[in-house]
Formats: sequence, structure tokens, C-alpha cells
Amino acid sequence: METSALLLIASLGAISVLLMLYAYIFTFDHRLFLGLWFIGWAVIALNYSLDAFFPDLLRQNRLILGLSLSSYFWANLLISWGTFIFLKIKAGMSLLLTAGMVWLFFFIFLFANRSGSALQMIQYTCFAVYVLSSWVGIAMIRSAGRYGNLALFLGLLNIAWVSNTVFSSCILKIPQMAPYIVSQIILILNAIGLIQLFLKEQKDEIKQGLDHITYLTSYDELTGLHNKAYFDKKILEMGKNNDCLPISLLVGDMNGLKFVNDVLGHQEGDNWLKRMALIIRQSCRKNDITARWGGDEFAMILPNTDKETAFHIGQRIRTACKSNQETDILLSISLGVATKTDRETDLLEVLKQAEEFMYEMKLIEGKKAKWAIAEILGKLLQKKDYETKGHLERMESLAKEFAQTLNFSRENLNQLLQAAKLHDIGKIAIPGDIVLKKSQLNEAEWSAIKRHVEIGYRIAHASGEFAHLADIILYHHEWWNGQGYPQGLKEEEIPFLARIISILDAFDVMTNRQPYKPAKTVNEALDELCLKAGTQFDPVLVPIFVQMMTAKGLG
Repeated sequence: METSALLLIASLGAISVLLMLYAYIFTFDHRLFLGLWFIGWAVIALNYSLDAFFPDLLRQNRLILGLSLSSYFWANLLISWGTFIFLKIKAGMSLLLTAGMVWLFFFIFLFANRSGSALQMIQYTCFAVYVLSSWVGIAMIRSAGRYGNLALFLGLLNIAWVSNTVFSSCILKIPQMAPYIVSQIILILNAIGLIQLFLKEQKDEIKQGLDHITYLTSYDELTGLHNKAYFDKKILEMGKNNDCLPISLLVGDMNGLKFVNDVLGHQEGDNWLKRMALIIRQSCRKNDITARWGGDEFAMILPNTDKETAFHIGQRIRTACKSNQETDILLSISLGVATKTDRETDLLEVLKQAEEFMYEMKLIEGKKAKWAIAEILGKLLQKKDYETKGHLERMESLAKEFAQTLNFSRENLNQLLQAAKLHDIGKIAIPGDIVLKKSQLNEAEWSAIKRHVEIGYRIAHASGEFAHLADIILYHHEWWNGQGYPQGLKEEEIPFLARIISILDAFDVMTNRQPYKPAKTVNEALDELCLKAGTQFDPVLVPIFVQMMTAKGLG
């Protein structure tokens, strides 16, 4: 047997071991690049087998030679493709496929042209493989910053393989055995190095996962503060450590988080929690222990801190909340403080006292926060241009006059004024491109707009302070004949104040220019109300409203 055949068989043995290694890893981790590497080396092994055991077949049959060279190129292309996937270089994959199609076009041209010799096809294929290897080598060198020195070494190894082959075969034209052996050793080392690089990445991922699990045992993932388990552990430890006396505890409960979750969504609620955690961390000192104690609750252990200093830290947190507003909605927290000053007192009892003081503050501050949030939501409508300041002012003015005409009590007057201000509050959750659209809405957009009454209903209920307005907000677009939304109520089923808001809102909208329709005159608007009395509007209330406007000399 010829020496070249023996070398090919030796290479086949090394590649077989490599293929078994690829197959073994693939059974545990089904990655695309592992599959591409396996297929590429399997095809190369097939070509080596053909060259070692049937050399005459390749030399004498042009078709088999062409298929062998073509498969050899595509095998190297698959290996290169797999490497680009492993290195997460997306742009390179499309370029590789383009290069493969270009190579195939010219190779077919050489194969079909009988003047093209077998040597030309071999040289052309080898040149293409050299370009691929150089390309991959450069990519690996450039990825060294992410994957480390091993990637740099493998990239240099690719370049070395190309340099060795080109220099010895094309320039010096020395006998092929020595360069061939070096070339095959480099190829096998490169393939093994890729596996090592993959296994190193797997090891790093496992380490990161374990580090993350370790982190989660002590920290809250959302806020980055310590979690309740760590806090409770520290309470027990410090309760026995008299060197930390006096120890103060701060317990806080965010105001209005449920309201924000219900109205603006849980993503915004999470942002609130993160901002509060940042404020607490920055307001406390280096040795203080800060923790997220529950859903919207925070707790702090302040070692060697008297009650006065603890109160000062609590005040610092409140001040930071007021000065770190990213939106118009107030960020606030109710805080309770308690201090352990002697050895005999149980720190768990001190924690309980701090929690009780916090709940006392919550009763006062929680209501104020909900009221402030709901008030600010009305301003937010104006800021987003969903409701103009003029519209709300006119609605309020009309509501006052109509309430006087109807001899409303002060309680009913206040309720009507609040409803006039917040009747469209649900629009803050509707996309701006729909609410502010300057042309007629399509069916899908109109369906989205109609949801604002249900959203407003949830906002009113969530605020607590405006729960009594929920039904008015929900039903102010119902029609007297039952053709309105959201529930198709009719006549007396519709709340009385909702029927009034419906008339006031329609009149103001008609008499002021809209994005896709001109304003009507007052007389035209009143005629429209009269026309729709008994269908859209309450037939008893409309004449009273028209008479009121006429008495003012407007109609």
C-alpha cells in the first residue's frame, strides 16, 4: 500500500474518534453547529476513504472526481457555517451560503468544459477551501475578546493551516508527505480545540447558572435588594449580637402599587418597585441591610443606630421619593420605625412594632396617595392631549349649571363634578395613535376606543376614593334605546349621572372642532340633542338642558 494511502487511513482513524466525540456530545446537547460539524467531518472521512481505498476510481472517472471535490468543498462550508453559528456571527452565515453558490457555479463551468483538467478542478476547490479557512480564522481571532485565548489560538491555527499548505505546495513545491502530516495534525487540533471551546462555554454557563442560584438565595431578582429569607436570617443573627446595639428597624409599604398594576400594568408596577429599591439603597448607609420583604413591602436593619437617626433615614427616603419623580404620578412609601436598645428585648418583637407603626401610617398616607394618583391621572390625560384642558373646564362648568338647574344637593354636585373630570380617564391605557388619530377610526380601532369605559371603571375601583364614580364612568356611553356600549343598558337602567354626563359630553364635543369633523353651532348641537332624545339621550333631561342653554341666550 502506498504511503499516501497509509497517511489517509491514519487520518481516518483520528476523524473517526472525532466523529464519535461529536455524536456523544450531540446526544446530550442538540445544537445545530454540532450537527453541521459532524456532517462536514463525516463527508471528509468519506472522501478520504475513497482516496485511500479506490484511488484509481478518482483518477479515471471524471464524474466521481467532480462529486468528490464538490462534496469536499461543501463539507468544509458546513464546518465553517457551524463555526459561525457557534461564534454567533449572523452576518457571516448568509455570506457563506452566497460564497458556496458562487463556487458551485464556476465549478460546474469547469466540470462541463472538457478543456478544464482534473488538476484545475482540484486547484480551484483547494483555493476555495483555503479562503473559507482563512475567513473562519479571522472571525475566531476577532472573537477572542469574548471567548478568550483559546479562540485566538484556534484562529491562528486556521491561518497556519492555510499558510503551511499554500507555502509548501504552491510556492516551494516540496514533497507532499511532511506538509501533509503537519496539515492533518493542524486540522485535527483545530477540530478538538473547537470542542474544548464549546465545553468551556458550557462550563461557564453552568457556573453562571450556579452563581445565579446562589444569588437568588440571598437577593431579590427584580430589585437587587436582599430577599425576605436573608432578612429573616439576619434578624435572628443580630438579635443575638449585642455589639450592634442599638439596632433600629425600618419597615415600609409602597403606596398605590396595586393601583399602578391595575391601571398602568404590571410592567410599570415593576418599574416602580425598582425605583423604590434604588431610593432605599441610596438613602441607607453601607452597613445597613436593605431587603424586599414582600410584594410591595421593604425592610431595613440599621445596626448601631438609635431611633432618631432611623427617623432621619426614613425622612431621607420620603424626600428622595418626592425629588425622584420620573412621571407625574407620586411615588411614596409608608414607613414604621422601632428600635432595640437593650439585650433583653427580642428583635422579632421590635420588628412587629415597626410593622404595626407602618400600618398606622399606611391608613393616613395610603388614602392620600390614592387620591393624589387619581387626580394626577386626570392631568395625565391632558398632558397626552387625550383630553384638552378646555374640554374638562367646559364639562365642569356645564355640570355646575345643570346641577343647579336640577336642584342637586352638594353631595350630588360634587359627584357630578368628579365624574365630569374623570369620565374618560380610561383613555390613558389606549394607544395614542388611536386616541389622537385625525381621521375616522376603523372597526378594530373603534373597538379599542370603546374599552376606555371598562378601563376607567377599573381605575375608579382601584383608587378607592373614586369607587363611587365607577358605574358612571362605565355607563356614560350607554344609549336610552339600548344601542350603546359596553352592556347595552337602556332607559332607567342607566345611572342618572351617567345620562347627564352623556348629554354634557356630546354637547361639548359637537360645539368644538374635532380631528376629523368641524364644530357645530350651539343651535345645531341643541337640535342634534333634541333629534336624538329618546334614542341616544334621556328624553326628559334633554329638554331641560336645551331650556337652560336657551335661557342663557346661547340657543
